Amino acid sequence: MSVKRSRTAWTRGLVATGAAAAAVLTSAPAQAVEGATAKDSFQFTAKLDIGGERSCTAALVDEQWLITATSCFADNPAQDAKVPAGAPKLKTTATIGRTDLTRDTGTVVDVVQLVPRDDRDVVLAKLAKPVAGVTPAAIAGSAPIQGEELRVAGYGRTKTEWVPDALHYASFTVGSVKGASLGLTGKSADAVICQGDTGGPAFRDVGGRQELVGVNSRSWQGGCFGTDPAETRKDAVDARVDDLGDWIITTTSRLPLDQTVVAAGDYNGDGVADLYTVNASRELSVWVAQKGGRFAAPHLLTGGWDFAETASADLNGDGIMDLVARDAKNNLFRWSGSKGGGFSRAITITNNDYVYTQLNAGDFNADGKGDLIAMDKDKVLWLWTGKGDGTFNSRKQLTGGWEFTQTVNADFNGDGVSDLIARGANKDLLLWTGSKNGTFSRPTTLSSGNWNFVQTTAGDFTGDGKADLIAKDEKTGAPYIWLWAGNGNGTFPRPVKLTEGS
Repeated sequence: MSVKRSRTAWTRGLVATGAAAAAVLTSAPAQAVEGATAKDSFQFTAKLDIGGERSCTAALVDEQWLITATSCFADNPAQDAKVPAGAPKLKTTATIGRTDLTRDTGTVVDVVQLVPRDDRDVVLAKLAKPVAGVTPAAIAGSAPIQGEELRVAGYGRTKTEWVPDALHYASFTVGSVKGASLGLTGKSADAVICQGDTGGPAFRDVGGRQELVGVNSRSWQGGCFGTDPAETRKDAVDARVDDLGDWIITTTSRLPLDQTVVAAGDYNGDGVADLYTVNASRELSVWVAQKGGRFAAPHLLTGGWDFAETASADLNGDGIMDLVARDAKNNLFRWSGSKGGGFSRAITITNNDYVYTQLNAGDFNADGKGDLIAMDKDKVLWLWTGKGDGTFNSRKQLTGGWEFTQTVNADFNGDGVSDLIARGANKDLLLWTGSKNGTFSRPTTLSSGNWNFVQTTAGDFTGDGKADLIAKDEKTGAPYIWLWAGNGNGTFPRPVKLTEGS
């Protein structure tokens, strides 16, 4: 249902005059997009009620985080749009997944924390609890270009409505891209950003997938309800977010610094690798990855996880990832995965004779069946090729003198065969590419003498079809967890910080 808003000076703002001022559009903060009703589209868009006196729009970028404009929370956004980090000054409620406000669908939840940017009108707003049933908007990976068409959505005013009861959207053309902002011009006479649209998303459509490019910041509001009829300008300025992906990932990440990462695998069958961790109480949890390198809140799988050498792969040929691990008595077990998540009771693979470490599971000979690789006490590396039914052929020696640690596997070069990455004694990080006969190339160096990380694990954590790395700093004072998003050719760009340390 609609909520009445007080007609305060906050809606007026400062209108710029002169050519120079008009170029930066220092007009009233953009507060609804005049355009078509969104009906059930763009469910990631949220309506914000700020202290019962202001209304803004936001976008869900993580199941527990919104992105919007900092100016929504400022005392006088026309003069100073900055706000301190922490809890919002006024009680703020977000309605997500309810494009028709007369219905009772979606989720209503409080905003409990603000994390503002200093360089632009952007803030991340943490929700009191995760939102279920709504897919967050993806952050665009490329900058907007002049002439590009974007859609803008918002819950603000229209030409005829003070407080609309529905989400509206319209198409805009990018007129300019300058640093942290972009200029927008409506593609039709009805396309205008009005009061109530502040913080609303500007996004591009890529094959039915919405990629967030900016958030509404300022607008001339020509033709909006309550605007002086003499004001005919409809241009607007958005704050860019396409270049904030790393910051968003770091801020919204839930990955634990107090838990040990033990394995990676696609737990829920969505094509993205998830993380398995164990805490000090020996509880095994899975952190389901969301595309883009973010992770959902942990899901507890079981307590009493007294196992080591945990690995994940499809070992029984049903297309679902399984778990394999060793207990203290050197028994090796397999847990068959089930569709949508969960595992069967443990099945014994071998009794009392599994005296190996650095266990890895993957398809090392490209036959579509899950295999195992591990090192014995004499530092010999062995391969057990899988039969596709959860059992394995006799071991085959790969190499002796395996003077390496943190051995992980994935298809890092995109040829369909699992490769190996490991750290040498001098802290080099090395890559061995796999071949279809179950052998490996000579190593190539990925990083020389500076792999100061532990708990290295591998998988496609970003959902782009390319294998990535995740590892934790060795620092004891303020450790961090980092993500290296793979290029798909056996190389990696600079890492993204997934946690801020503690």
